[in-house]
Formats: sequence, structure tokens, C-alpha cells
Amino acid sequence: MLITNERPFQGGTLVVTGVPAQKCDCDELILLGDNALMAGYAKFLAKQNIIGKVTVFLEELKQKFFQDFLPGNVIPS
Repeated sequence: MLITNERPFQGGTLVVTGVPAQKCDCDELILLGDNALMAGYAKFLAKQNIIGKVTVFLEELKQKFFQDFLPGNVIPS
């Protein structure tokens, strides 16, 4: 299933849509590589002093920023 993930950063909120997740009991599990990519992009937004709500599709992050935020041994989903 695909979910929307929101994570705060200094100055705003990053909203990532189209995030694959697996439902487990009462929680949703997101792949480690996807989490790392979203965290890296949130840090990037904070460093660039971006303010407000930023919405992006996960596939766009993977296409444009994958190599910037993830170590070489992580394989994209």
C-alpha cells in the first residue's frame, strides 16, 4: 500500500506522498532506504532555510536526490 508520510524539519513540514508501506499490527513499516532518503531531504530543506509545507512524491526524490542522501550500499526499492 502507498501512504503519505509527514515529517517536521526546522522551518516547516516535509510531506512525501506515494511511500510504499506494509501494515503490521497497528503500525506502518517503511523501508529503511526510503526513511533515510526522506530524512536526508528534510535536512537539506532545513539547511537551505526553506520555510513552510513542502510536498513531494517519493519517486521524484529517488530520481533526483538518491545519490546525495544514501550511502552507496543501499539499494532503492
